[in-house]
Amino acid sequence: MKHSELKLRQVYTKQMVEVVSRLNSASSYIQQYFKSKDESEFDSGVLQFRKALEAVAYASIAPNKEKYQAFRSKADTSKDFTKDFNATKIFHNLRSINKSFYPMPLIPARKIAEHQWHFERKSSGFLTEKRFQNIYDRLGKFLHADNPWGTNKNLQNLAKDIEVAIRDVRLLLELHAAFIQSKAFTGVWIVEVPKDATVPKITKAVAISEFCVSSS
Repeated sequence: MKHSELKLRQVYTKQMVEVVSRLNSASSYIQQYFKSKDESEFDSGVLQFRKALEAVAYASIAPNKEKYQAFRSKADTSKDFTKDFNATKIFHNLRSINKSFYPMPLIPARKIAEHQWHFERKSSGFLTEKRFQNIYDRLGKFLHADNPWGTNKNLQNLAKDIEVAIRDVRLLLELHAAFIQSKAFTGVWIVEVPKDATVPKITKAVAISEFCVSSS
């Protein structure tokens, strides 16, 4: 039982390392695009950023793997969750089994009593679930060559939006909570994600029974 929860934590931390590594690459490519206006730099930035967002989606499966796998096995077609790749669709499926699946960004804890610490939620300044899906879907059409008869894609504007979104993904993940309710483990992971793509630190808090997460 403990090994199962440990394995899921290892998957989660591995995905967080990939997220940060790809965010760093995406940021570098986008900065180069601003300087050179070379569209190949822009394309590389888009690819790395979209993959970073997909890694966030894969990480979000880990605390919910048991229920997610069961839910996907009941699909009419394509029942194998290991072949999932579209972040928007993964989020849609996760919301069906756990409305609190999205990382909850936190403010550093303050001590309220002996051996008791309290984490406040961030109220703004991070990438919300709605904005996450919006920017992810926008990036999709830039994974293909331009149709010469199509309209102008306004690369400069999107590059600026990507720059902001990269910052806000970092602010979402730098200190966040992930909630787990399974047969093996019920509780929360408090996750600290370094900016240099080193291994995140996870503090585990065990709940004695099922719980709900309030919306505010």
